[in-house]
Amino acid sequence: MNTLTQENNRELTEKVEEKDQKQSIRVYSPNVDVMETEESILFRVEMPGVDQSSVEISIEKDQLILEGKFVPPAEPRGQVRLAEYREGNYFRKFTIGKAIHSDKAIAKMKNGILELTIPKMEPKKTKIEIQK
Repeated sequence: MNTLTQENNRELTEKVEEKDQKQSIRVYSPNVDVMETEESILFRVEMPGVDQSSVEISIEKDQLILEGKFVPPAEPRGQVRLAEYREGNYFRKFTIGKAIHSDKAIAKMKNGILELTIPKMEPKKTKIEIQK
């Protein structure tokens, strides 16, 4: 049975205010691999350039929300000649089944890849006797 029932994918621009001027920051939908076993669901999320302290993961009801804030380097990088690397914040939202242990989820971040493992609950088995 597939626990992941729906995924919300979007790319948008959000407006933020810094000091007295408005600055536009791009928000990207990161590439995500989702794998499911009998015991857990694993999300592998690409967030290049995002520090682990800037990642927020939340689960409310049946919604998993993954956010990453990109902080541009403070030092000057020179004049841009070619820019293929996308810089911005990341946002992705999934609807997941309620039969998970959100309090036992484990997240790791290494080399710009977030790995989130959410254990599944054992299905509740109830034997119902047929009345005579």
